[in-house]
Amino acid sequence: MRPRKIIRRLLLAAIIVVVVLNWTWGKLPAEPPAPSGSKFAQVGDTRIHYVEKPGREPAVVMVHGLPGTWADWDAVTEALPGRRTIAIDRPGFGYSTGGYVEFDDQVRAIYAFSKEIGVENPVIAGHSYGGALALAYAKRYPNETKGVVAVDPAVSGSDISVLERIQARTVGLLQLPVIEPIANATFSQAMRTAAANRGDEEAFAPDPVDEGHRQRLLEFNMKSEDLKAFSDELPAFSEIADRLSRQYSSIRVPVWIIQGKDDKLVSTSQVEAVSRQIPGAKLQIVSGGHMATYTHPAAVARAISAAAR
Repeated sequence: MRPRKIIRRLLLAAIIVVVVLNWTWGKLPAEPPAPSGSKFAQVGDTRIHYVEKPGREPAVVMVHGLPGTWADWDAVTEALPGRRTIAIDRPGFGYSTGGYVEFDDQVRAIYAFSKEIGVENPVIAGHSYGGALALAYAKRYPNETKGVVAVDPAVSGSDISVLERIQARTVGLLQLPVIEPIANATFSQAMRTAAANRGDEEAFAPDPVDEGHRQRLLEFNMKSEDLKAFSDELPAFSEIADRLSRQYSSIRVPVWIIQGKDDKLVSTSQVEAVSRQIPGAKLQIVSGGHMATYTHPAAVARAISAAAR
């Protein structure tokens, strides 16, 4: 048999294997219906999904990371009996609409959302990218913020590598109208499943991956709308982090920071440096990696309770 024919047959076999994997191991689950208690608020052109638990004031507005959903705060909410909590899907993620919304516009949107649903002087709790948003919120609205709890916050020094930038642009390319259905039918579901598994292992390490989080990554964050928001947010963040680093010293709102000592995504030393820049900030280093809302919900809840007081 000629070498060219052998190569063609091997390539065909490889394509068949990839397509089969794409529709078996890699097949993405359907998006589930909105959970019981879901609500929506219209803020400009964005419809923000949130889950609210009634209770005493001040309320806590909870902001997830990149990517993520409202449910990243479930364990923390359970550890706050009697407290009013509002966990949101950021614009472009979960059940919220909006696509990519620039960082400063997201800060303003969270403020407008809080006003829309009748929240005054909330505690703003943010995880990872949401932690950066929470700190920026405190800087912009100091007289209308009770306190901030930043969990594994994305801060200056959390640089985006060249590989991550390439991956983000590739993700964006695969969401183009003509390319998306072809990629989805042939290989991209398997690629996204593999990326979700690898990303979750890195985020939770050295702790085991929470299966609920992994499932939501596949149900929401690996789908078209979330990926579009992700692919634009990620490469833009280094510049945002550098700008925020020059503002931390002027934050005048009480701040609590929870940081995993083995965090592979955010530099613990940089978080420690930021905590020294923010006047009066209280830093707690906990065991584990980047997902303290899952691995240390009680510690996060205690910080929120302290901020509420």
